[in-house]
Amino acid sequence: MIKWDKDPSRYSMNEWLRDIVVIYGEIIDKKIYGDTWTVPVRITSLIDGTWNTYADVGFLVDEAPWHLLVGGYTFKLWAGRDIATVTIL
Repeated sequence: MIKWDKDPSRYSMNEWLRDIVVIYGEIIDKKIYGDTWTVPVRITSLIDGTWNTYADVGFLVDEAPWHLLVGGYTFKLWAGRDIATVTIL
C-alpha cells in the first residue's frame, strides 16, 4: 500500500511510473547518504476517501534489500522530494 503526499488520482492507473527512487539512508543538505534504487511504480487501485493506493513497486536489481521487504516494512519514495510512503502488505 502507498500513502501519497499528494492526491494520487492525477496518476494513470495500471501504467508504470518511472524515475522514482527508493532511498535506504538519509538526505542531509541535499546529499543522499545510503543506498538508492530507481524503481517503477504501478498504481493498481485507489482506496476511496484517502490518498492511499494499492500498487506494485518493482525492484529490478539483484542488490535490492530483499530481506527487508516483508509485511509491515515501510520505505519512502522520492522524486526530487519525498512523495510517498510504501508499506509492504
